[in-house]
Amino acid sequence: MATLQVVEIFDSLQGEGSWAGYPMTFVRLAGCNAGELGLDCRAWCDTPQSWAGSAGAEMEVAEVLDRVSLPRLCLTGGEPLLQLDSVMQLAAGAHQRGLLVHLETNGTVGPPTRVAEAGGVTAGGGGRVFDWVVVSPKPPDYFIARGWRGLVDELKLVVDGSLDSAIAEKLAAEHPESVMSIQPLAGAPESLKQAVDLVMRHSRWRLSLQIHKLLGLR
Repeated sequence: MATLQVVEIFDSLQGEGSWAGYPMTFVRLAGCNAGELGLDCRAWCDTPQSWAGSAGAEMEVAEVLDRVSLPRLCLTGGEPLLQLDSVMQLAAGAHQRGLLVHLETNGTVGPPTRVAEAGGVTAGGGGRVFDWVVVSPKPPDYFIARGWRGLVDELKLVVDGSLDSAIAEKLAAEHPESVMSIQPLAGAPESLKQAVDLVMRHSRWRLSLQIHKLLGLR
């Protein structure tokens, strides 16, 4: 039986992006590749407990599924796709139980072959592997693996007040099918101002606020 290194499992409202306000069971997986890739997001990351690949506890996929109490399961991290094979088994098991699976990834790990080859659906035509994919690229270069093109439901771009707007525009052009969510850093007025300015200048983009933090939720 496949296992996952799990930091925490909890129920809450999705606080960010297109599904903000919807209840979900969150499964936070251990391991993050931001440090080894030299990404500049660790200064404002709010889940440092997920960085180490050994963090949390080892759980069988069936154990994780038994802890899911809501119709939507959100896989987050860390970087969930560092545990690719087990994540795929978890997604398949969730669908067998009638659950919908959301994936949050930084985009540096290319999509699973079964996702990429079938254009976002399983090779057998049995439905999507992930029901909603959010890619949140990180500075300094906001790299997204080329294989994700055409498979991203939503781009979530966290702005720190100094982001070159040309980077955001380039990402939007490379992923025209994706919802573009612009998210300021919590408690940073200059970041909020830039986020609002970007959205006001691009009418198809949307502002994403961390409403779970505003509500005092996890």
